[in-house]
Amino acid sequence: MYPHELAWSFAQTFPVAKLSAFSVMGGLLFSPTGNGAALRQKENIAMLLLWCTFTISSVFAIYPDQAWIKWQDASKLIVMSVLATMLLREQKQIKLFLLVIALSIGFWGFKGGLFGLATGGQQIVYGPEPSIMGANNAIGLALDMCVPLLWYLASEEKGWLKRLLQGFFFLTIPAVMFTYSRGSTLALTVVLLLIILKSKYRFLLIFAVLIGGMAALPFIPQKWLERQQSVVAFGEDASAMSRVDNWKFCWRVAQEYPLTGAGFDFQSREIFEKFAPEFLVKYHGKVWNTHNVFFSMLTSHGFPGLIAFVLMIVFCLISCTQLKWAVRRVPDLAWVRTYSEMIQLSLLAFVINGMFVNMEYFDLPYHWVSVIASMKVIVSRELSKDRAESPKDRAESPYVSDRDTVHFAAT
Repeated sequence: MYPHELAWSFAQTFPVAKLSAFSVMGGLLFSPTGNGAALRQKENIAMLLLWCTFTISSVFAIYPDQAWIKWQDASKLIVMSVLATMLLREQKQIKLFLLVIALSIGFWGFKGGLFGLATGGQQIVYGPEPSIMGANNAIGLALDMCVPLLWYLASEEKGWLKRLLQGFFFLTIPAVMFTYSRGSTLALTVVLLLIILKSKYRFLLIFAVLIGGMAALPFIPQKWLERQQSVVAFGEDASAMSRVDNWKFCWRVAQEYPLTGAGFDFQSREIFEKFAPEFLVKYHGKVWNTHNVFFSMLTSHGFPGLIAFVLMIVFCLISCTQLKWAVRRVPDLAWVRTYSEMIQLSLLAFVINGMFVNMEYFDLPYHWVSVIASMKVIVSRELSKDRAESPKDRAESPYVSDRDTVHFAAT
């Protein structure tokens, strides 16, 4: 949430995150046995392999001093995700974990939505600086990933918390729009469409969206419409074409360092002069980042890093589908289906938006590894208690072995 960025003086540099991390580590010493079974799930294994590629790429990095600094930041992500995996042992803990995430990021959707509406969309919405969510494209991706959380968690809650989540949800939509990020608008459109199609009130929601869209159209700034229309004619847009040219540059670097990658923070004028001198000429000497989470992983950490990153995401998506299938006839585990659906849409938003922005070290995808791995263990444990399950259902379930032990077949 970066709440200290809204304060003044020494509060802005107060080490809130570091103290929070230390408190979690200290608390772990006094907690019950950690959730070791969740650490052995395939999502966590892929994440740890990804961290290994971070380490290898830093050893062979073009700029090792800079790389090791970024390695420390990326390692903190992995460590906190591992700790979350060990501590999330029951539904209540997962629920609170998700609510904290939804309200923390949703706050910036609430704030950005009010700002966008108050200024008539004439000003760009930014996130908290100097955090990873500071840039308009970055906060757009974070809010896109948060939209499914706000919607699905609101459906599970009652009273004031339900209204709060709903308010955050509806204000996050204009907040994303007025980041003026085309990738964020595209991802938001896809996520909202899927939410509507998956809802039992889909026809009512489609009608409401059409009426609301027509009513809002006269108030949308012309420059916003022109910005979005440039997606259709991307070949004539200098910003869009610079990203394509940059991806070509990344591919050349990856071919030079296929196994180790170039390391964290490899972009420099020197590297562009070596691998893409025409880029500097065409864009007047400006050095760009990769503007793509997958090209960034490939160029920074080589093909092993890209493979581990993609596997981590794919394993999460597959496990969510398996979880939904496994609990389809278990009313007490209906919450697992809701959370799995929610996380799938959040990851989809990350993948779509991540094609146009550098957010490969954003916390949320790594937190989803923790939540999914923990849910798999909970589902396995709960289903193993159900001795009334029929032999036919048992044979169909991917979670049940021939020895009557519930587990994930792909683990």
